[in-house]
Amino acid sequence: MNSVDKCIGARVRAQRQARGLTQRDLGERLGVRFQQIQKYESGQNRISAAQMWRIASVLDVSITHFFEKLEIETPDDAAERTTPPLTPSQTRELASIFTNLDTSQREAVMAFLRSLATGKENVTPS
Repeated sequence: MNSVDKCIGARVRAQRQARGLTQRDLGERLGVRFQQIQKYESGQNRISAAQMWRIASVLDVSITHFFEKLEIETPDDAAERTTPPLTPSQTRELASIFTNLDTSQREAVMAFLRSLATGKENVTPS
């Protein structure tokens, strides 16, 4: 199962429920069995572009609704992450500091950060 398919399926489910429709109701309007709707909503089956268009029409939402602010983290990303991602203010501060460094300082900082990220010492700049 793909995490994008699961997120989109969850949004389909939320919109279907908000409209007071059962999986059977939605399936009938789309010409598929309710089991297919279950598979779409669980992310087990990928929804084709044409079917996504029909679903959006039946649920009276823009097709982009299912993709807005879609933030996907793969299982590998989640497993490797030990600290939360940078906040927007931390990102701005880091960029501001980094731009004030000269080239040799930037290379040294990058080597240091690589060593921290990989847990290895003496990582050379690339």
